Amino acid sequence: MKFSEELIKKKGKNFKAGEIIFEENDPANEMYILISGSVGIHKRINDAYKLLIELKAGDMFGEMALIDNKPRSARAVAISSSLLFPVTENLLQQLIQTNSEFTLRLVKILSNRLREANYQITALLKGDRKNIVKSNLATFANIHGKPLNNGYVVGLQPFLKWAILRAGLDLKDIQEAINQLIRDRMVNRLPNDPGKLFVLDSLGKYDMEAS
Repeated sequence: MKFSEELIKKKGKNFKAGEIIFEENDPANEMYILISGSVGIHKRINDAYKLLIELKAGDMFGEMALIDNKPRSARAVAISSSLLFPVTENLLQQLIQTNSEFTLRLVKILSNRLREANYQITALLKGDRKNIVKSNLATFANIHGKPLNNGYVVGLQPFLKWAILRAGLDLKDIQEAINQLIRDRMVNRLPNDPGKLFVLDSLGKYDMEAS
């Protein structure tokens, strides 16, 4: 959805790269729509923060704390200089009641996050490293991939760097899982550039065999 430049100028919030937008367990009084830039959502695990997802322009975040009136479940950090549009609880209710485009987008975001969480939980319970990497690769391709035919082209090294922070696996495990996906023909190396992967669009769809 779009907001007028005047409204964004008046209500928008700017964050520099590396600046914390909110901390895990902070009280919440607003969610955000990312107008420009990129934001990372991090979860504290033991003594370190693990990157869960990288958001891009047009994404929303922080909505769950408004919906269930509980503290923030994760930390949000600006990866690059970012412009955010804050949405308070009252404004959220107004948008849901009056703006079908906003409501549909919010429902899709919540549905996708729930689907990904279910996929990750299933994979973790089974100890299936291939499915963990499969889920992460599908997410990475949707965020960072370049569309091509029925899939996306992604850089292998950028994905490895991204997945190490997020998948809870070491580099060797991730590389072995990618090789399995290549053997299963879910992923292909580009013949003219082995440093890039072609990821089928269907990779991110729910696989009944993983349930």
